[in-house]
Amino acid sequence: MMKQFRVILFAIALSLLACSCNSLKPINFANREWHISEYYGQIIDRDTTYRMTFGNVIIPENPAIISCADSAAKYPGMGKFLAEILKTSGLENDEVLFYSPDHGKIFVRLTGSAPAKRPSSVSADMDEEHPYTMWVYEDDMENWNRKRGEMYTYTYFDRKKQRVLVVDYYDYGDTPIAEVFVIQSRAAETDKMQLPAQGQLWDFSKHKLKDYERDIEFWSHQIDIHRENAFANYKIGREQQKRGK
Repeated sequence: MMKQFRVILFAIALSLLACSCNSLKPINFANREWHISEYYGQIIDRDTTYRMTFGNVIIPENPAIISCADSAAKYPGMGKFLAEILKTSGLENDEVLFYSPDHGKIFVRLTGSAPAKRPSSVSADMDEEHPYTMWVYEDDMENWNRKRGEMYTYTYFDRKKQRVLVVDYYDYGDTPIAEVFVIQSRAAETDKMQLPAQGQLWDFSKHKLKDYERDIEFWSHQIDIHRENAFANYKIGREQQKRGK
């Protein structure tokens, strides 16, 4: 009887594990073609609907750009890695424009509504030269529906996977998007992907997420740079919108 009970428990455990593994949804890629523009120093899609900047950084000559299932399949485990990030961020039903491992950025076009929940911060006056950011506290009472010209930021920290996600929601012209900044410590699953050497930006050398309390200034600086980058992409979206009229 005890043996049968153990067999049943084992079967249930396997079933739960299978459900857990299958809970990741297939990635909805936009399947757009992207290239680096030497003129702009930006990444641009084939029909120039989108132009994105990564900020004041060097763009590798042949960066890894994950924008479809075939490009993800080149790097073992990349699909699962991205699917986990999208699930954590609540973006698993939306459309991935591309992921640049070199810059730790995922751009996602929203196909539904942005989450109406309390963000970590709200940025406003996005059209001004210097937008401002307000921190949000637990006792702040709002309906948390993002208005045009605002950016809502959400943060997620997975201690087990040593991963921080900073997710900015804003309008790229008329299109609501999410710009996800992926801060990932080097791990077995990242090494397994076998990305080109320049794409291993999660290996921050002396700065590891497990020691984030000691390196709080460093990580804060990384997030500040990302916020400035999101502001810049918002303004590029406005330029694109005006050119299309």
